[in-house]
Amino acid sequence: MSNDAGSLTHQQVQDFLHHHPEFLLQHPYLLLELNLHNESQGAPNLALLQQRTLRERNQQLEKQIAQMVAHANENEQIYRLFSECQRRLWQCQDVSSLTDLLSHELTQLPKVSHCQLINLQEDNEQVRAVSALQRSRLKDSSCYLGRLSKTERTGLVEDAQCQSFALYTLGDSEAPKALLLFASHCADHFAPGNGDLFVSELVTSLALRLHHLA
Repeated sequence: MSNDAGSLTHQQVQDFLHHHPEFLLQHPYLLLELNLHNESQGAPNLALLQQRTLRERNQQLEKQIAQMVAHANENEQIYRLFSECQRRLWQCQDVSSLTDLLSHELTQLPKVSHCQLINLQEDNEQVRAVSALQRSRLKDSSCYLGRLSKTERTGLVEDAQCQSFALYTLGDSEAPKALLLFASHCADHFAPGNGDLFVSELVTSLALRLHHLA
């Protein structure tokens, strides 16, 4: 360490002690000169400090592992639900039973409060709300994930607690026949950039099934 004491940084001291762990053992009296006093606990033992640091790091790692396990379990649940839904949609013999299937199965997805297949061939308040979204949120894309304004939500879903939405048009991009709608009470559950591999596969199968039922 060639720098004088006045120019040493905390990082340099840390790097030195990290690469020379024997330093404090070789200079035991240095510890007596250091001010390691803690007002609430008195002068700590360095071994206890090390144990405390390792324990905190271990707790952090355990928390990260628990989050990864929970995320993996959630992904497995999503995969099973979408797989089952894709299998069963080919057993539906009309649009009504297909709508009931999607509404029942996909509202079991984590944080999904509402799911509906909207027939855009009809003329009602909900279809008119979708038409407005086609001119704005869906103008340049067949899907939209994110939040909607209060005006945009009006007529779309009755549940006023829904905060974020996922919208997927089905059929011809210029004149889609239906729209698959997901809604969540969680404001950031559906957001731009979220992965939608499982949904995109379902949308493809659903569009094909609707074509066969037409």
